[in-house]
Formats: sequence, structure tokens, C-alpha cells
Amino acid sequence: MQDDRGFVYEHRYKMFEVERLLAWPKQINGSSVGGYLLPKEGGSMPVFVKYANSQYADRFLNPQEMHWFSKDKRSFKSREIEWMSQGQGDVDWGATHFIPLFVMRKADAEKLKMYYYVGRVGSCANMRETARDNSGETVRLVEMDLRLTKPLSTELYQHLTGQVDA
Repeated sequence: MQDDRGFVYEHRYKMFEVERLLAWPKQINGSSVGGYLLPKEGGSMPVFVKYANSQYADRFLNPQEMHWFSKDKRSFKSREIEWMSQGQGDVDWGATHFIPLFVMRKADAEKLKMYYYVGRVGSCANMRETARDNSGETVRLVEMDLRLTKPLSTELYQHLTGQVDA
């Protein structure tokens, strides 16, 4: 059975509710989380994506995989990227690396500020360092494919992506 640490699939959460369910010692504001945060204690790293509104075009490849970009100024040596890649392929990786994925529809971004819990990441693949132009400045980041332990329901996939065919 999958351990989702109290998160309910397809339920919507505000960021502070996620922090509380993960038992973070104090609330951290959204701008400090910046899409994801790996606390010093490690063990879990929630990822928040504003779908169709992200600065890097994070996108679902299919109902079970999302192409995802790290924050600016990240490389394979960045703490959270190293943590994500540690033990990839090990049978117990999912037990030591809890990465819950939360996705917000573009239409919900301003009014509701709530993210759908779409499941936990079971593996990260196709990691690569890349660079992008940010107003004349080249910034490094890492991109990868996040594979969920189970695919999104057809209804949720269509709701989040606006695609009719899943």
C-alpha cells in the first residue's frame, strides 16, 4: 500500500496545509518555498506546480509523467537535486524520498490558491543540466521527468491540462 502521509489523492490543499501535514516546525511563506523545498531534516520535498503558468513550462507528458524544471541557479551538485538523485533505482527509494506533487490549474491561481494532490513521485528520469536566458542573463537549472507512482485519473488529467484525450 502506498504511504501518502495523510494526503488524499485529488484533494486540494493550500501550501500551509501541506507544511502542517508534513510536520514542518514552522510555516514558510510561498515565496520562500519557490515551487519546492527540501527541509534540513530531509526525507520529504513537496513540489508545487502552477500548471500552464510556470516560468519554465513544466508540463505533463502523459497522465503519469511531468517534465519539470528546478529553480534557477541549480546544478547536479545542488542539495535538493543531489537528494532527488540519491539511490535512484533502489527498491526502497520511495521509502526514503517522499516527493508529493501538487498542481494548481491556471484558472485557480489567483482566486483559490489551492493545489491538487496528484500523487507521489516514484522516480526521476532524464535529468540534465540546462541553461536559459532570463532577461539577458543566462541561468543554470536542472530539468527532469517526474514519474508518479500511479497515473492521474482521466478526469483530473483533463481538468489540469485542458486536454480532452489522455
